[in-house]
Amino acid sequence: MNLPIRLFTGATLLEYVLVWLTAAAFLIGAVLNASGHPQLRASFVRLGFPFWWCWVTSALEVVTALLLITAGTRYIGVGLGILIMLTAIASIVRIRNYRELPPPMLFLLLLIAAGLGSHA
Repeated sequence: MNLPIRLFTGATLLEYVLVWLTAAAFLIGAVLNASGHPQLRASFVRLGFPFWWCWVTSALEVVTALLLITAGTRYIGVGLGILIMLTAIASIVRIRNYRELPPPMLFLLLLIAAGLGSHA
């Protein structure tokens, strides 16, 4: 059976694990943001975004995950994910709420590790 989209399989086991782990992390983040929990919406407002921005972020995270696992588009996914995480980091630093930095920093490190592979 041929899928209409070829999935990324990785050149090495480490590359494979990093890309799929990063995509899974973004999918989990997307599900959490899509929940639109009142506390989550309030945190987006505290960061200077409109309350509905959690759903925009969720959509962007789903797109990032799909680009990461689709053969030939991994670097686009890495780039989009890095933009999302740098925006989150800049927003957190702007309001000086440094205790919220670890999750986006971890996502950023995962993206960098996934992007360092030799095959896209």
